[in-house]
Formats: sequence, C-alpha cells, structure tokens
Amino acid sequence: MFRFPKTIALLAGGIAACGFAPLDLWQLTLIGLGVLVWLTGRAGSGRAAFATGWCWGLGHFTVGLNWIAHAFTFQYFMPAWTGYIAVVLLSLYLAVYPALATWLVWRLRHSGGTRLALAWTAAWIATEYLRATLFTGFAWNSVGAIWVPTNVAGVSAWIGTYGLSGLTAGAV
Repeated sequence: MFRFPKTIALLAGGIAACGFAPLDLWQLTLIGLGVLVWLTGRAGSGRAAFATGWCWGLGHFTVGLNWIAHAFTFQYFMPAWTGYIAVVLLSLYLAVYPALATWLVWRLRHSGGTRLALAWTAAWIATEYLRATLFTGFAWNSVGAIWVPTNVAGVSAWIGTYGLSGLTAGAV
C-alpha cells in the first residue's frame, strides 16, 4: 500500500492530543482523526487496521496524558522518571480501544457510504464508553472534550460527552 502507516498513525494520534487543554487546538484533533480514518480505509487486513488504531491510540494517550507523569514528581520516594514509564504503560493499554474501533470499521468496510460513516461514529462512541466503564473506568481524553472551550460544548447538555465524541468522529 504505502510506507510507514504505523508511524503516521502514531504521529497523527499525538497531533490529535493537541486539541485538549492546555493547547486547545481542536482543529488538530479533527486532522488526527481524519488521518486515522484514511489509514484505516487503506489497511490491507483486519490485523493491520487494529495495529493502525493501536498506534494512533498510543500516540494520542501518551501525548494527551503526559500530565500524569508530573504527579510522580511529588512522590518523595519515587523517582520522577517513573511517571513517564507509567504514562507509556497506561497508554499501551488504552490504545486498545481506538484499535477496536478501527478493526470494527475495517470489518464493515464493504457497507459503504452512510452506513460506513454511521458505523465509524457508533464504533467510536462504543469504544470510548467501554474505555470509561470496562476494567479501568478511564474516561479521560474523550475526543468530545476538545469542544469544552468552544460554544459547541453547550450541545453536551442534550447529547452528553459521548454524543459530542460521536459528532467529532462523524465530522471527519
């Protein structure tokens, strides 16, 4: 197909994380998600689609959750560098959820058009919900949160965080 899709996915995930505070560059999240959709559509197998989503998630969570590492600097008996290891280890796990979304969409790729767009949106919402409830209960970095500093956030009163995430995923 083309060279280095996993590296591109990793970088796109990192770029997508720039939509969250403190940078609030929500446009970069849309670009990062768009690259993920593009790469998923070009994956040659379900395994490749899963790997693409996993690499994207690894970049997204490692950059987006780097603030957690700073909490380790306040632990007297713990070296500060262990915080960065913790962030990467957490990101290795959390990346499974975008990977599941891309794998599912790749499996449904023959649906085409509107059905595929709805499948992408539904898969994204479902995997964010699972990430927030299954095992970890880790709801941070839901892509709908990029809208908090904008007027779009007001819509969440009617559709909630996952609805905003669905709108965001569907916008790409």
